[in-house]
Amino acid sequence: MIEHFFMKPEVRGELMERVLLNAARLCSGIYRPNAIYTQDKNGWPGDWEGRTILALVSHMKALEREPAYLREIIRDIPEHLNEKGYLGKVLPDGVFDEQQLSGHNWLLSGLVEYEYLSGDENVLQMIKSIVSNLYLPLTGYYKTYPLDPEIRKTGGSYSGTVSSRVGSWILSTDIGCAFMCLDGLSRYYELFRDKKVLKLLSEMISVFKKIDFVGTHMQTHATLSAVRGILKLYKVTSKKEHLDVAESVFELYKTCGMTENYANFNWFGRFDTWTEPCAITDSLIVATDLYILTGKISYLKLAARIYYNAFCYAQRYNGGFGTDKTVGPAGKYLSPAGPGISEAYWCCTMRGAEGLAYLCENSALVKKNYDVIVPFGGSFTVHSMEYRLDFESRIPYEDTFDVKVLALEDVSFKILVLGEEDLEEFHVDAKKGEKFHLSGKISISHHDEIAFTVDGKKHFYGNLLLGTPNLTLNREGVSDDGNALRPLTDMKDVMPENIKGEGRQIVF
Repeated sequence: MIEHFFMKPEVRGELMERVLLNAARLCSGIYRPNAIYTQDKNGWPGDWEGRTILALVSHMKALEREPAYLREIIRDIPEHLNEKGYLGKVLPDGVFDEQQLSGHNWLLSGLVEYEYLSGDENVLQMIKSIVSNLYLPLTGYYKTYPLDPEIRKTGGSYSGTVSSRVGSWILSTDIGCAFMCLDGLSRYYELFRDKKVLKLLSEMISVFKKIDFVGTHMQTHATLSAVRGILKLYKVTSKKEHLDVAESVFELYKTCGMTENYANFNWFGRFDTWTEPCAITDSLIVATDLYILTGKISYLKLAARIYYNAFCYAQRYNGGFGTDKTVGPAGKYLSPAGPGISEAYWCCTMRGAEGLAYLCENSALVKKNYDVIVPFGGSFTVHSMEYRLDFESRIPYEDTFDVKVLALEDVSFKILVLGEEDLEEFHVDAKKGEKFHLSGKISISHHDEIAFTVDGKKHFYGNLLLGTPNLTLNREGVSDDGNALRPLTDMKDVMPENIKGEGRQIVF
């Protein structure tokens, strides 16, 4: 495990631009008080509300200020709850709607994170009602969750819908979304250590690890959110079996659920569908957490590639996040999945907020010996009791960086910056009161790699995947009309009038 202090960096530059764009989008009318309680049209009680609250709390962390409408949204929740203290219908005993369970994962997660920051006793009571009245009655029933691929329908659109009833379960086309709440319940357990919740979590994990994810065509977002919850539980319990499950499922996702630009196929084994930034956000967090928990550099490199080549492309000019065509067996071109910007404003725009906040928190990992790990480049400042450190770079677009350190005590530590293949070390030594300056350069090259889902190759600059709107390239990697290969990170700069022609070939 990479033991590190939680010292939140102050980020600048492109990442902060992305945060501010998304924060502005989440002030739009559909995310305001009252409106968020009327938006659900596909039977996901708690989902729109919860994702919005969690997104706003994420911005509260990233920007260290209260979002415009968060307090009003929280204030209004009680008037929309049913007699059991949650959203939607109260079903007969022993009957469970997996979309209701999934939707409340986000409501529970958002309220837990808000209560942690605010200490609001009213919110605490809402949290306990959701857990006691919606989730704890599930104990013993997850063992009956339908796992047979033959009884799961493989339809579904961008927003899942109820598909069938099997035994105690009302099922969704977002197959496996009942396991999404491993995430919210693990957050709850982390704070309250409720033994009844731990029993339920243990039952859920025992069933989850037996799922034939590919054969069932499990939704990748549901899978990865569940893995996030399992990792949270591992951090609390230190039970290696939880880490083993998380690594095993994530390895399957890497080989069977990931597109050529490190995004996701919406369902395992369904290659002609679309990507979902909700799952991209999950995969980014899982990969980084697995690096922190295991120290395996392959996870950190993958996290950087997910961020640069999938997460960044998914963010649109309005700050929201949109779905794209999958690059792999269904095609070599990356472009929006539908007309316009393909923004998934009902889920992915909100989920992207948590990804952005997570990137802000983890732009610098300060270890207990004060070594600083820089996974994603960019620019930031870190304050500690021993020093103030300013890191300035255009990584991943350029290979150089500058560090300025003001030593508040005698300091000697390393800065470890992710290059093309590994963390590269640079040393800081300064006496108390000294101003230390370091100019560094990491290893980045233009190179080709073999595609992993189809025949062909891909062009990289370091960990940046490069694409072109044109088919023919000369030896210098320039198309016939002079249009050079370029990174996928500029999607936020593509304006509506140009979106119709947007497309990048990334497999050649």
